[in-house]
Amino acid sequence: MSNKKTILSMTINILAILTLITALIANYLLPKDNLIPKLKEALPQAQSFNKITSNPTIYEGLNGQGEKIGYLVIDSAMGYGGPITVITSTDLEGNIVGAVIAEHKDTPTFIQIVMNHDFLKQFLGKKVNEPFALDKDIDRVTGATFSSKGITMAIAQGSHALAKNQFGFSITEEARPVNLGAKEITVISLLMLALAGVTFQLNKLRWLTLVGSLIFIGFKYNIALSIGNIASVLMGYFPPIKEYIFWYIWVLGVPFIIFMLGRNIYCSWLCPFGAAQEILAKIGGSNFRCHKSIDLKARKIKYVLTYIALLIAFVSSSPGQGSYEPFATLFARQGFGIQWFILPVVLFSSLLISRFWCHYFCPVGVINELICKLRRSLLGLLKRKKEKVVLKGEL
Repeated sequence: MSNKKTILSMTINILAILTLITALIANYLLPKDNLIPKLKEALPQAQSFNKITSNPTIYEGLNGQGEKIGYLVIDSAMGYGGPITVITSTDLEGNIVGAVIAEHKDTPTFIQIVMNHDFLKQFLGKKVNEPFALDKDIDRVTGATFSSKGITMAIAQGSHALAKNQFGFSITEEARPVNLGAKEITVISLLMLALAGVTFQLNKLRWLTLVGSLIFIGFKYNIALSIGNIASVLMGYFPPIKEYIFWYIWVLGVPFIIFMLGRNIYCSWLCPFGAAQEILAKIGGSNFRCHKSIDLKARKIKYVLTYIALLIAFVSSSPGQGSYEPFATLFARQGFGIQWFILPVVLFSSLLISRFWCHYFCPVGVINELICKLRRSLLGLLKRKKEKVVLKGEL
């Protein structure tokens, strides 16, 4: 009976992996959305459009008599979760008259924050050859910094290309400095503290890193690792390193450290949502004990949810679409309907059950667990290979 269960389990796991790989490959091969309908939204006066260049994509907007009335340029830049494509429209004098997000792979919550603040209106009336520096020429939206930056970069790149190619304007490109500030220093400091605590078994540091992560990674910066980050990496969405040093330290560095150590230090030492749960457990006592058989079955829920989340992300070509974690709902007071339902349930349950979310629902914990298993498998494979070499030498 146990052999049949093992075979069934292996079959299900293989099918799940193959499905995800198929969806991921399809994401690269299937044709992308037609952006032509969005052109009309960006330049409503135009009746038709004539494509004149491809890199970047530039259109002429024509009226009913076939007369040119403006230009439209399509360009993309990285947000937090993936690329954001923006259509920028101008009149014949090079004044920006419209800006529309044509499509995006960013976290939907962050894009919604940007749209709620009418962020795009700041670009209207500007000349295509003007500088578009965030925090200097354009005001970012608090709580959606990376989305603000991605949209600004997409409009700046497209507008400046239009300025040079169609209007013959000269452009003074501002140097993009390496972005190494408070956020990056905070992330590095917390990682170093966690590594020191794990390496030298300084368990008293654990609460220091957890509380620090809750305050800074959670409430101040709202950058807890999510399934959207993981899907973004798997889908090959990487932002420019100079402007996104933090992203590379956090989103790529943490899994790398977990792999090298063979320990999931993120969930136990650095996760801000885990810290919130542990504080609630201290307050509520976390005395509720689930029956062992029920607990073991319930812990499988997170594997199913992780699979569904990744599948949705790959099929929709949008890393953030599969994200169901209530992190932004807690830390930034932003979220979709179901996240507002999930959050109070998790917070209340955490008073009774230690790390309720982590044990039964967290997809990041699943991925970190798989990273540790991958390391053990690779080490086991290398060990067996070494033993075979030694055995052959003895023979």
